[in-house]
Formats: sequence, structure tokens, C-alpha cells
Amino acid sequence: MSATKAILALLKLRKVQADQIKVDVAAANAVLRNEQRRAARVRRELGEAHLTDETMAAWTAAVARRSALVADLDNARALVARAEADLGEKQASWARARRAERSLERIVERHELAQEEAALRADQKALDDRTVAEFAARARRRAQQGGDQP
Repeated sequence: MSATKAILALLKLRKVQADQIKVDVAAANAVLRNEQRRAARVRRELGEAHLTDETMAAWTAAVARRSALVADLDNARALVARAEADLGEKQASWARARRAERSLERIVERHELAQEEAALRADQKALDDRTVAEFAARARRRAQQGGDQP
């Protein structure tokens, strides 16, 4: 019985760990989505920054803006890559935690099934013993009744 309690306590711990990792995965997903939105915005702005026949000052400003946007896009891409890697790690951790939790759940299920089977075997043995005792009692009564008659 104490083994069952220990397994159930461990299973509860694994579920809490899996829930925490699930929260981490959700947070990593949110970071990834934010960085992807930012990268898309920078890409749009970069596409809008085109050179015209304006004065040299305007041209220099446009080149500087485009250069800054390219640097911003590179930075955004790096952050997206980092967020994707972080998400991958969190998902792998969650998968490992879920596998560990599921293993314990299967152990608990097998233990409960074994207990049920043992209880059923004990009930069946009691029924068999009772049937044998009743059969023996009837046989004795018939023998006594048959022995009393000439």
C-alpha cells in the first residue's frame, strides 16, 4: 500500500513538472510570435525604404534608414532563431516530462489492475470453497437420508 502512495506522489510531482514545462512552452511560443511579428514589420519597412531622385541629403538619409533596417532585420532574425531554439528545447523538455508522467501512470494502472485481479481471484476462491462446502454438505445429507431408509 505504501508503494502505491509513493508512486502516486511521484506521479503528482511529474504532473506538476509537466504543467510547469507546458507553461514554459507557451511562453516560448509567445516570444517566438512576437519576434516573428517584429521581423515581418521590419521587412515591410525595409521594402518601403526605396531611393528616389531627391537631393543627396535625402538619398543619404534613405541609405542610412535602409542600413538601420537591415541591421534591425538581422537582429530580429537572430532573436527569432533564438526563440525557435528555446521553443524547441521547451517542447523537448515537455515531451520528456510527459513520457515520464505517462510511464508512472501506466505503472499505477498496472498496479491497480493487479490489485483488482487479486481481489477477483480471492472472491472466486471464496465462491469455489463455498460451493465445494455446500456440495459436500448435500452429499452428507443424502448419505444420511439414504442410510436412514431401508
